[in-house]
Amino acid sequence: MNRAVPQIILLLLLAVGCEKEKFPADLLPDSDIELTDGFCLVAGDQVVLNHEDIAYYDFSAHVIYLKSPVTFSEVFGKYGVSAVYAGGEKIYNLSLHPGYSSLMPQDPVIWTDPTFYPDFVIAIDKMWTFQQLSEEAEDEREDPRIVEALERYEQFRQGLVCEINSIRYNSPKDVEVELELSNPDEGGYYYLDPGKMGMGLFHYFTNGLTVWDPASSQYIDSEIEHIQPDPWDSFAMEWMSLLEGGTSVSLTIRYEQFEALQDGSYTAYFTFPGMRYQVDRDDLDQQDGRIWLGDIEMSGALTVQ
Repeated sequence: MNRAVPQIILLLLLAVGCEKEKFPADLLPDSDIELTDGFCLVAGDQVVLNHEDIAYYDFSAHVIYLKSPVTFSEVFGKYGVSAVYAGGEKIYNLSLHPGYSSLMPQDPVIWTDPTFYPDFVIAIDKMWTFQQLSEEAEDEREDPRIVEALERYEQFRQGLVCEINSIRYNSPKDVEVELELSNPDEGGYYYLDPGKMGMGLFHYFTNGLTVWDPASSQYIDSEIEHIQPDPWDSFAMEWMSLLEGGTSVSLTIRYEQFEALQDGSYTAYFTFPGMRYQVDRDDLDQQDGRIWLGDIEMSGALTVQ
């Protein structure tokens, strides 16, 4: 199951005190809202974004790409947001929160101040617990009515799909994760390639492998020295590989420093990262493909024996 969750936000949430919601979650009656038959974001009785503003919606990362010159700041600077509609029907409640807030919203959320994304996209996040990920809890963002509304205006893209093929724990110095990265869309996507970046730089963008130990009720992370880009908000095409439409690739991540695990069954988690705020609108389209933004969170079983 694919989940897009920005790990850096989770750290920020734990670092600050409580804060009230910035915008109300309740809506006025549907009859007061002027909706279209496509995808809409609503604040109170005001439609703040509809299908005419959208280039396409990447469903794997739940990232909405806006048509030029529409921007995130323009859409949410005045009204905020409170719900998602598709085909004229309310699908789910949606909240807007600052990235430094300590609130753990139950509904899907759009982060702001900062957004961690460029101004030409809107990312709809979901605060998953590891238990929800492993149990494949329902995700209201993946309602088929949303897909239908997006397809009505040719705005649906599946985006990259990533799954854990296997996790092998041979010793604390020999842990291997094999991923299957697929592109079901027609166009190509440039993705962060750990083989080209190296482990340190790749793990600047992801926490990597995390293992839940039920015996000690603890999370165990891989021990990787992260390498920060220079400058910190930059990127290079040399880090990336092109995954053409309708193809897939196997990626292997190896860890040579991991905590010792006792024999038993564990649940492991991995976040496959993509670019975010580093990419400008003019940089998005490259030769033969487009830079993929977002991330994908997944879980898998790990047996140590």
